[in-house]
Amino acid sequence: MEYEAVIGLETHVQLKTKSKMWCGCANAFGAPPNTNVCPVCLGLPGVLPVANEEALRLTVLTGFLLGSAIPRYAKFDRKNYFYPDMPKNYQLTQYDKPSTQGGLVEFEFEGGLAHVRITRAHLEEDVGKSFHFDRQSGLDFNRAGVPLLEIVSEPDLTSPEMAFAYLNALKDILSYGGISDCDMEKGMVRCDVNVSVRLKGEKTLGAKIEIKNMNSFSGVRRALEYEIPRQIEVVTKGGTLIQSTRRWDDDAGMTEEMRTKEHAHDYRYFPCPDLMPLMPEEEWIAAVKQRVVELPRARKQRFMRDYQLPAGISGIRSGHGKYR
Repeated sequence: MEYEAVIGLETHVQLKTKSKMWCGCANAFGAPPNTNVCPVCLGLPGVLPVANEEALRLTVLTGFLLGSAIPRYAKFDRKNYFYPDMPKNYQLTQYDKPSTQGGLVEFEFEGGLAHVRITRAHLEEDVGKSFHFDRQSGLDFNRAGVPLLEIVSEPDLTSPEMAFAYLNALKDILSYGGISDCDMEKGMVRCDVNVSVRLKGEKTLGAKIEIKNMNSFSGVRRALEYEIPRQIEVVTKGGTLIQSTRRWDDDAGMTEEMRTKEHAHDYRYFPCPDLMPLMPEEEWIAAVKQRVVELPRARKQRFMRDYQLPAGISGIRSGHGKYR
């Protein structure tokens, strides 16, 4: 019996704004711990958030770059969970009414053109960062409240290499579009992986296993190269896979179970009472649309068509000076 993998990715991208999502604190990497903070991003009692309009613009701009629909009504919700680096013990995010819906990422893969559908790109806030030492842990809340865009793909990916190619294509779109600097060394792009296996030809999805907080595209590829055979081995030996969350140990080259997977009702989503719904006017949306730029793949095709350049030198330059 042959098995196949079904993969979906949730890509978290820090937006290119000067200030945080709900307050005037600087959105800047590298400051001394807990210096870019205020009562709002520390979640102190009695404070009220005010939405960063540039973050709203960049979210809608991302929708245009991905060919998404832009709803005329969106809202923010509270996603409730406790974790030390979450100062409010809930995250402000978008649940059932996001600012963009649908979309598509097209990219070259194995000599052809691959298509991955986008479920949504929704706006939320980042959390702080934990540091673990020998006998104690520390928390830096400089990152808490930074505007974060979560781009959720449909389960259209089928292999580690395809996931790697998709992530690079998405990164190019966001970088060229001015959405984010996408500097992975600064934690500006992180990824959660959802993967299951099933018999080839079946339509029913297997148990979804989530691998959390991958901070490199090569790490995503390596984690999938380990996790897919692991799941196949479990089911071929008569075992049962259950929906769960795992972590990737890059040094050991393996995934480890963290917990059984939460469901949406576990987070007790409800509309944030401190924030009004988003109902953008046509003039505002039109102004955002004027910021749309020519995307890397379209530029490559234009160079090949108009200047008869070969494919190998008509692509874009990556940050390392190589053509893609």
